Amino acid sequence: MQKKQTIIFEGKQKRLDVFATEFCENYSRSLIQNLIKEGLVTVNGKARKPSWPLEDGDIIEITWPEISSKLNLKDIIVAETKDFIVINKPAGVLVHPQSSAWEENPEVLEGTEETLVTAILKSKIKNFENPPRAGLVHRLDRETSGIMMIAKNEEFQLAASQMFADRQMYKTYNAICCGDIPDDEGIIDVPIGRLAGGKIKASPLGRQAVTGYKVIERAKGFCFMELYPKTGRTNQLRVHMSWLGYPVLGDWLYKGAQAPRLMLHARKLEFKHPFTGRKLCFEAEPPVDFMQAWREVKSGKKA
Repeated sequence: MQKKQTIIFEGKQKRLDVFATEFCENYSRSLIQNLIKEGLVTVNGKARKPSWPLEDGDIIEITWPEISSKLNLKDIIVAETKDFIVINKPAGVLVHPQSSAWEENPEVLEGTEETLVTAILKSKIKNFENPPRAGLVHRLDRETSGIMMIAKNEEFQLAASQMFADRQMYKTYNAICCGDIPDDEGIIDVPIGRLAGGKIKASPLGRQAVTGYKVIERAKGFCFMELYPKTGRTNQLRVHMSWLGYPVLGDWLYKGAQAPRLMLHARKLEFKHPFTGRKLCFEAEPPVDFMQAWREVKSGKKA
């Protein structure tokens, strides 16, 4: 159902788009301008241009469009319980908008690219109680595919988030890494921090970050890996493998060889249910494009 908002303008003359953006401070000016151009913002009942000069006493009505999503959540659900769902996120899908404005104003999602959050809020998930942040308890990079858990209620969301913080969620990733790693397995214990300019890198001034790794298969200067993050720092696996000298294939930021996308896949999530103590394990095989990249590596072709 569309949501309407009515505002009465008071004061000296001002452009419609400028005033609407100032009033709706959590929304970008480009979003407001698009709404105006689509006739979803009216002045005294009439559609106007973004530059329309408002006069004292004008009545502005904003019609917020419904959140839409082309991503069908049901197609990517791996498992569902009364407290959570587990999905297999496709590569290329952003989990949520970069701006946090959507958390308080879901309408913002209509003016951004489609995200996983859009699909969650649009889908009719059974027993979904609309917890904060659409039930998110962790996230994956846009180009990373694989297992994610979404809480249906705030009680489970809080418990699961605490388990992630306490390192009681055990994750396994698959990665295709550039280079022939000499050791079959090992531990990377190197702090990670955000440097001047915003890039996240290995740094003695950063926070503790620990990653286990295991080589599953080697082929023509590449390795098919299992990675086990013991901590949950931003870009941790990518930073650690780059620091080790074997960046993830397709990782343009950390100097991995070129590929159609970042070859990183969240394969498995294991934990004890915070309420029942039952051991749970959810797994998703690497997708077609990931395995195709590995086949091309093994055949000597460019990924």
